[in-house]
Amino acid sequence: MDDADIAAFVQWFQSSGGSIDTKVMGIADVPRSGRGAIAMCDIPEGYTIFTLPRAITLSTRTSPLPALFGFDAWRAHRLHKGWVGLILCMMWEDAWTHELDVVDRDRQSQDNIQTKWGPYMRTLPTTFDTPMFWSSEELEELRGTSVVDKIGREDAERAYSEQLVPAIKTAPNLFPPSHHGKWYTLDAYHRAGSRILSRSFTVHRWKDDDEIEEDKDRDGVAEESGASEVEDPHPNTFTESSTHVGDAHSPSPLLDDTNEELNSDSEDDEDDPSDVAMVPMADLLNARWGSENAKLFYEPFVLRMVTTKKVKQGEQIFNTYGDPPNSDLLRRYGHVDLVRIHSPSRDSTPDRLEDVEMKDCDTDVETILRLGNPSDVVEVRADLIVHVVQRSNFSSKMKDVHTRIEWWLGEGEDDTFVLSLPGPGSALSAILPPALISLIRLIIMPEGDFKSARSKGKLPKGHFKKGDVKDSKQVLEILDEVLNQCEGMYIGGSVEDDERLLSLPETLAERKRHAVIARLGEKRILRDVRQRIRMMFAELSVTSRTEFGDEKDNTRRDNVGEDGGKAGSNRKRVVNGREGGSEWKRARK
Repeated sequence: MDDADIAAFVQWFQSSGGSIDTKVMGIADVPRSGRGAIAMCDIPEGYTIFTLPRAITLSTRTSPLPALFGFDAWRAHRLHKGWVGLILCMMWEDAWTHELDVVDRDRQSQDNIQTKWGPYMRTLPTTFDTPMFWSSEELEELRGTSVVDKIGREDAERAYSEQLVPAIKTAPNLFPPSHHGKWYTLDAYHRAGSRILSRSFTVHRWKDDDEIEEDKDRDGVAEESGASEVEDPHPNTFTESSTHVGDAHSPSPLLDDTNEELNSDSEDDEDDPSDVAMVPMADLLNARWGSENAKLFYEPFVLRMVTTKKVKQGEQIFNTYGDPPNSDLLRRYGHVDLVRIHSPSRDSTPDRLEDVEMKDCDTDVETILRLGNPSDVVEVRADLIVHVVQRSNFSSKMKDVHTRIEWWLGEGEDDTFVLSLPGPGSALSAILPPALISLIRLIIMPEGDFKSARSKGKLPKGHFKKGDVKDSKQVLEILDEVLNQCEGMYIGGSVEDDERLLSLPETLAERKRHAVIARLGEKRILRDVRQRIRMMFAELSVTSRTEFGDEKDNTRRDNVGEDGGKAGSNRKRVVNGREGGSEWKRARK
C-alpha cells in the first residue's frame, strides 16, 4: 500500500474520533503475511494500543444507505437478513469513494451522497486467494474436506441475482446505471463478501446494566464474525499514554443506532446481522495460530484494542480468535498455519509458529512430518453413518431409520460430528464425541429397545459400556468403516503420499500447496483415530476370549467357580477407555 494511503487513513481515523498510540504501534508490510501491525517498543500486558468510536464502524446499523434507500424498501428486498445488506453498503461506499475522485465533488452534497468511510475503503484488499476465487480444478484438490461445502458460492450468487440486483435497479439516484457494470458486478459482490468474511467483527449493542447481569458472557469482547470465543474482562489500562473511555472524542452511544428502526425487529435474533461490522484499524492486525497477544474489547462508547500479554519490540501484534483449523483459515483468509505438532511417537507439544515456520528450504520429509495445525478437525456427517449401517450386517434393524433420525434431530442433537488430532497416549474414549457413539447405538438398536428408549425420552449412552464387549465391538466396527469411507473421499492418496508431495515445493502452485496442507491435516486425524479403533478392537477381542471363552471347555469355568459355586462375582472386566463424558468435547453443529 502506498504511504500516502496509510497517512490519509490514519488522519481520517484520528479526525473521526479514533486515537492510536503511534509510539507503540506501526503499520508495515510483513513478509509472507501482507500488511500488519508491529510493536515499535516493548508493550506491557493490558495496554490500550488504540481506540475508536462505535460510530465509525461500518455496519447496516451505522451506514446511511438503509435510511436513504428507505426502510420499507430495504425490508421488501430482504436486505435486513444475512450479509446481503452489509455487502451492498460496502459496495455503495466503494463506488462513491472512487467515483467522487473523478467527478465534481460538489455533486456529493447535491445528491446527498456521503462517503464517510472513503479513506478506510482504500485500505481494503482488492484481490483474494480464498477458495471462493479458485477454479474448479483447484477446488478439486480440496475434495474430501469440508471447505468446498462451506464456500457457499451458489447461495451467494443466488442472493446477488434475486436480492441485490433488483434492489439497485429501483434507486438510480443512489446506484446510477453507469456504476452497475463496474461497482455492482458479481465479482465486486464476491469481493465485498470476502472482505466481510475475512475482516469483520461481531460487535453487540451495549445493553442496560440489568441485561448485562443476565448475559455477561456476551458483552465485553468483539469477536470475529462467526467466532465463538467471548469474554468480559473489561481490562484496565495503566499508562499515561493510554486512551480512556469517556474522553473528548467519545460519541454518544445513540450514534451507534442510526438505523434503529430497521433493526428493531431483530432484537430477539440469536445472530443479529446488524452486529456484524467492519472495524477500521482493528482489521489491520493479522492472526496466527498460538500467537494472540491483543484483543478488541467493546464498551458503551468505544472499542479498544488491548494487549493480552507482553509484546516485544519488532514483534507483530496479533489479534487471533480461537486458533481455527486450516480448513477455516483457508476458506476465510486464503492461508494455512504450520506449527510443530505432536505425533503418536512423540510426546511433544505445539510450539509458537515463528519458531518452526516452514521455509522454502525446509521441505524434507522429516520436517514435514513434524508440522501441521493442532486445531485441525475432521467433520463426520450423520448421513454417512446411516449409509454405512444400511449396507452392513445391521441393515435388518433399519426399517424405521427415518423415525429414529427425526427423533434424534428433534432432541436437538447434531448431524455433524467433529474429530480432532489425538494427543500422545489419548484413549479412544477421550477422542470420540459422545453423540457420535450415541447415534450409532440408536441406529443399530433392536426395534423393541428403540421404542422403549423413545417412550422414556432417553437417547442411548454416549460412552463405551464396561463389560459389554459385543456392543462396543459393534460400535467400533461401524465407526471404523465410516472413517474408512471418509478417507476414501479425499483426493491425493494416503498421508504419506501428501507428505511426499509437500517435499517437492517446486512442483506445487501456492493454492495447491495450501490445499494439500489442509487435507493432509485431516487425513492424519483419520489415520490416528482408526489406529486407536483397531487397538481397542484388538483389546476387546482379547477380553472376549479371556472372559467368555471361545471353546466348550471354557463353558464350565464361566458358570462355576473353583469352590463349585457361581463364578463371576470377583471377575474384572476390562474395556479400554475412560467411562463418563466429562472429558469429551461436544460435537459442534
